[in-house]
Amino acid sequence: MAAKRPSGLDRLESIRCCLSADESERLLYGRGTLAAHQFDSSLNSIHYPAMVVKVGRFLPAFLTGLACCVFWQSALAVKFPEKPPKSDFFVDGAHLLNDDAQKTVNETALALLQQQRIPLFVVTIPSLSSYEGSALGIEDYAKQLFNHWGVGSEERNYGMLLLVSVGDREARIELGAGFGRDYDAQANDIMQSLIIPSFKRGDFSTGISDGVRGMDAVARGLQLPKPTAPWWFLPAMIGGAIFLGFVIYNLFKTGRSGWAWALIAFIAVMLFFILRNAGGSAGGFGGGSSGGGGATGSW
Repeated sequence: MAAKRPSGLDRLESIRCCLSADESERLLYGRGTLAAHQFDSSLNSIHYPAMVVKVGRFLPAFLTGLACCVFWQSALAVKFPEKPPKSDFFVDGAHLLNDDAQKTVNETALALLQQQRIPLFVVTIPSLSSYEGSALGIEDYAKQLFNHWGVGSEERNYGMLLLVSVGDREARIELGAGFGRDYDAQANDIMQSLIIPSFKRGDFSTGISDGVRGMDAVARGLQLPKPTAPWWFLPAMIGGAIFLGFVIYNLFKTGRSGWAWALIAFIAVMLFFILRNAGGSAGGFGGGSSGGGGATGSW
C-alpha cells in the first residue's frame, strides 16, 4: 500500500519539532522572517500568520464603523411631535399651558408672523426619552425638530422655537439660520430672566408666556420686557405699605418725628429707583432651518 501523503498540518508540526521555542512562536504569530513562509496551496496550505496580522490591522476600523452604525440607527429612530394646526402656534404635549398662556402665545405669534413675517412656535414635551431623543440632548433635538418642521422659509430663515422638556428640566430657544449667532446673548437673557425663574416656582404658563413676549421683542428689535411678577407680589406690596404707614404713625405719635421723616425719605428714594427701572417695550413652515443659535436653560 502506498504511503499516505502528509498534509499541510503534518508538515507544519514536523517543522515545529526542528525549531527552537522562540522560532516556533515567530512562525505561528507572524514575528520575524518566518511570517512570510507560505506552504504550497496544493498541499493544504495554511496562512495563519498573515490572517492574524490582517485581522489585527482592520479591527479598529471595524469597531469604529460598527459604533457609527449604532449611532445613526439611534438617530434615525428619533421621533418628533406633529405640527400644530393652522390656528395654533404651540404643541403642548406636556400640558403646561393654561388658557391664558395659550391665548398669549397664539396672539403674540400671529401678530409677529403677520407684521414681521417671523414664525414663532412653542413645543412642550414630557421628556426627550418619550420621543427617543435622550441620546441627542435638548440642543440637538431642538435643532432637528426645527429642521424637521421647516420653521420659517428658505428665503427668510428667521424662525423661532421654544422647546420645553419638563421631565428633563431643560428648555431651549432655537433660532433660524438668518439670526446667525448674533442673538445668542439676548436669547440667554430671555431664558435666564424671563423663563427659568418662573419654572423654578413651578409656574410654567407664566414662564412660557414671558419667554414668548421676550422672543417677540428680540424679533422686533425692541427692549426685553420685564418678567411678570408672581401673584403674591401685589398683596405683599400693599401689606408692606400698610405696615410702614403704621410704623411712621407711631413714630410721630411718640414724639420721634426725626426717625419718621428719615423713614419717609428712605421709602421715597427706594420708590424712585424702582420706578426708574420699571417699564418695558411696547403658518410659519416654509422649509426654514436652524443655524444653531439660541440658548439653553435648566431648573
